[in-house]
Amino acid sequence: MKAPVSRHAPLGVALAVLVALISAGPARAWTYGDTLTVIWKPLPNLPTILRPGDALTVWANAPSSATGWSAALRLGALVTPLAPAGGGWQASLGRWVLDFTIPADTPEEMYDLTLQCDVCAPDTARHSVKVIPAFRSDYYFAQISDTHLPEHAFSDGGGFSTADTSGMGDFDAVIDDLNLIHPEFIIHTGDLVNEGELEEYLGMYEMGRAQGMLSRLRDPIFVATGNHDIGGWKPTPPPDGTSRLNWWRYFGWRFLGNPPAADPHHSQDYSFDYGLLHVIGLEAYINNGSYDSYETGTWGAQSFTSEQMSWLAADVAAVPAGHSKLLFYHYDFGGTLPGGSPGANFSQINPAALNIDGAIWGHNHGVAEGNRTAKPFNLGLQAVIDGRRTFRIFRVHDGVMTPGPMHHSGGAGTTAADSLVTVFTGPNDGTRSALGATVTNRFGEAWDHAQLVFYLADHDSVYSATGGTVARTLRQGGIAAVAVDCVAPASGSVTVTVTPSGVADVGGTADLALRLDPPSPNPWRFGAGTLTVRYAIPRAGSVRLALYDLGGRRVATLVDARENAGAHARNWDGLDAAGHPLPPGIYIARLESPAGERRQKVAVVR
Repeated sequence: MKAPVSRHAPLGVALAVLVALISAGPARAWTYGDTLTVIWKPLPNLPTILRPGDALTVWANAPSSATGWSAALRLGALVTPLAPAGGGWQASLGRWVLDFTIPADTPEEMYDLTLQCDVCAPDTARHSVKVIPAFRSDYYFAQISDTHLPEHAFSDGGGFSTADTSGMGDFDAVIDDLNLIHPEFIIHTGDLVNEGELEEYLGMYEMGRAQGMLSRLRDPIFVATGNHDIGGWKPTPPPDGTSRLNWWRYFGWRFLGNPPAADPHHSQDYSFDYGLLHVIGLEAYINNGSYDSYETGTWGAQSFTSEQMSWLAADVAAVPAGHSKLLFYHYDFGGTLPGGSPGANFSQINPAALNIDGAIWGHNHGVAEGNRTAKPFNLGLQAVIDGRRTFRIFRVHDGVMTPGPMHHSGGAGTTAADSLVTVFTGPNDGTRSALGATVTNRFGEAWDHAQLVFYLADHDSVYSATGGTVARTLRQGGIAAVAVDCVAPASGSVTVTVTPSGVADVGGTADLALRLDPPSPNPWRFGAGTLTVRYAIPRAGSVRLALYDLGGRRVATLVDARENAGAHARNWDGLDAAGHPLPPGIYIARLESPAGERRQKVAVVR
């Protein structure tokens, strides 16, 4: 039997028990990642997506007497100080809740957050804040699941090796593809690590290494726990509750063991919004003795507890009309029956009954493809681990989600050939003044928001691109990071080149001019997907993007609203303002903004 650990005991007590258990353990090749100190939210697994001018809300752990709070966004050597915007010590919560304003000229990127006060040393939450110019109405997001880092063998079984990193290789392959596909955000439906107890025990530091891998992504990732993350593994010596305590140390909050009255929740359930889409994540675990049997009076035999289901109902009820709702979690383990025994799988989450538009989950590594056309949908996803390297892309138009098929990154395991390959014409390391790259996309799905980043020698140049559109240029340390938007066609390839085209005004951090790119594809055939129109505006203001016939009559409006400075993209389905298909012919796409007007021709064919 494992020794029980009280949820009210300090974390250090539990760790002391572990140290005693492993005093004769092997030499450790790894050590801790970034454990939580001052910043409790946002975190690498619980980031935030904001626009310039928005308020960033930070949860902080410090004495109530702390003063002199300051915060900044960091990207390499680039530091963007944030102006305080309110908040303070919340006695009923036992933590600080602080607001800071994102400056108007902050370039679109994924940033680290640094926070400090007069009595606390600077603390940095890596990969925690994504700044975007605006919430897009046409975009896609990704789902991954079951990475089981760093490998999938169990510490009590044959074939286990502390040096095995095969799961990290599988995740690396998926990260490389997602970084090019460039989703707005990524959802991870649990089992981030293989055994949540192996931080000190055997010196594996699985969660610390997993945290580092999350920071390799170029876009924000939201993680829900699975049974391997916080459920424990019964045959291992560490006491029940160790995995949950380890999770709280990196990715959650120790107050969940004994929550304050103003926030009386024991599980890390949360939600966030992206435009008209409301996304909800639920903690999942097994606690019936096959894994742990920890504080069953609080967490039951397994998720989801009645406390979780009540929280979910209240969260869904608060979503405004007209917004879509997506629920993600590791698995529906069925909760706990009144007598304390586990409930049946799939007995708690019924998307229609819960008034949600879709539910996504993992756990079943080889699950068959589900019904992607169902409304609401209820879809499982295969694993990243064991060479499956699986992901799914969900396309969103005005909040309405359309699930795509399961894809496999390839290069090993279930798909021998690499599915998405980028070959540069030279080293992409800041030593070249111009560079090209060819992307080969073997997936049967086009990536119309793909983005390549070219690292070029900074000669104070303005850069232009063929095969794509320069979205932004960030300069630091003598290197210009040039992000180029492009379309990677289904089962095809695209070649992108970046060259200097003039001298830049280097007073700022990003190059941005009024721009309207040629619509793509051009000519566009009705019924063959959507027409994509990409553009950029140098400063915020009222924007109209519309199509006109050759007689000057406006026949379709893609945008008529105020937008933030930056790069944007809109898709058009070929219908006019009355919802009728436009006849074949030549049309003019016209962009009107405070910075001027731009026009491009597009041919519509049948």
